[in-house]
Amino acid sequence: MRILQIMPEFGLAGAERMAENLTLSQIRAGHEVKVVSLYDFHSAITDNLESKGVEIIYLNKKGGIDLPVIGRLKNVIESFSPDVIHTHRYILFYTFLARTLSSVKAPIVHTVHNEAKKELIFVYRKINNLLFLISKCYPVALTKKIKETIIDEYFGLKKFPIIMNGVNTDNIHPIKTDYKATADAFNIIHVGRFAEAKNHETIVDAFAEFHKKHPHSTLTFFGTGEKFERIKEKVNNEKLADSIIFKGVDGNVTSHFHEYDAFILPSLFEGMPITIIEAMAAGLPIIASNVGGIPDIMTNGKDGILINPEKDDIAMALEELANNEELRKQLGEGALKSSKLYTSDQMAKEYVDYYQTLIKK
Repeated sequence: MRILQIMPEFGLAGAERMAENLTLSQIRAGHEVKVVSLYDFHSAITDNLESKGVEIIYLNKKGGIDLPVIGRLKNVIESFSPDVIHTHRYILFYTFLARTLSSVKAPIVHTVHNEAKKELIFVYRKINNLLFLISKCYPVALTKKIKETIIDEYFGLKKFPIIMNGVNTDNIHPIKTDYKATADAFNIIHVGRFAEAKNHETIVDAFAEFHKKHPHSTLTFFGTGEKFERIKEKVNNEKLADSIIFKGVDGNVTSHFHEYDAFILPSLFEGMPITIIEAMAAGLPIIASNVGGIPDIMTNGKDGILINPEKDDIAMALEELANNEELRKQLGEGALKSSKLYTSDQMAKEYVDYYQTLIKK
């Protein structure tokens, strides 16, 4: 099949990394895949794709509404003549207009990467609802919870698939095997954008509470974003600069996972976070919030600890893990086992099966 994957830009976030994993797995399965980025933005993801021979077409979109980019996207669609077009995030309407202006009538599959109300602003949601109902545009949910939010938000939608995210677990190594740690020097890792949803302020507050009992423990943040400076200032004000470490963006962060004692992701809302699957595949004990699609992939007490994203709950879960080596081992090994359900090759196969169903229509 000829598949066109379209993304606004490839920042280091979950939807973009899912598209990266999906593209590479579809190519490994023998399909011809081209990638479009509306903006001329380069990152570790684009570098990785291009190093593996994937063609990325940058359309140099300007900020705000940029009508000429629709014509450029139309030209790409006509030139490549894909069997299916796959969109992500907020660009379904741009893609619909470009396809309509072209001679290509391929179906458009759109992955909803988060709870429906939280993924797009109101106007875009209303436009997408219309496109899903009448224009050969088809949504896909990442988890059962996300499907429920789509049904609640988009009038008239009932029948559409759930296809869970996956990662290439072969790329995640070393895998954690040593769960020994001292509570006094417990090392915690968080990976995520510095944005409201990721709940960094509460994480810092919870760690400050935990740190009073365990003064040699550390918390390491990987990522960047609009709240980065604000969180760094908060850490300095709390006099925790020696214990909370900011590592910025690291395109190979999973290679460091085994060095830490616990992974935390107490987000306020989530879709199906790639970082959770990667932490599972690395055998890390995980503390995550019981929101969005997370409880669809993790079971409390089996392969992680599910909590409310509040300071006291985070601090209590850290205390529980820090003082119980057997629990860390049980959850880490459980997470590793569960991660086998979420491979990028399985995800790619399910998407291709769905594409073929739509083409046959």
